[in-house]
Amino acid sequence: MEEQNFKKIIKEQTEEINRHSSMLLEEFQSQLKIVAEVQLEHSRKLDALLEMVAKNTENIEMIKSMLRRKVDIEEFEALEKRVMILEKKFISSL
Repeated sequence: MEEQNFKKIIKEQTEEINRHSSMLLEEFQSQLKIVAEVQLEHSRKLDALLEMVAKNTENIEMIKSMLRRKVDIEEFEALEKRVMILEKKFISSL
């Protein structure tokens, strides 16, 4: 009789452990799904940020190129003075 009681208790405990393990597995899977969704959203945001940085880098390079081609104000003023001197000389030689 004791052996049957022992087997019954073992069987009940095994079933209880199995139910508990199943519940833990479901909870773990649920939490893992949430982590995966958050990771996916962060990945999308990171991709969008990297795209913005790439566009900004292109814009900065374009602006730098444009600035290299522009004459700065001091050079322009010096050129204006030289042209005025040449115009005066040309007009006075007429």
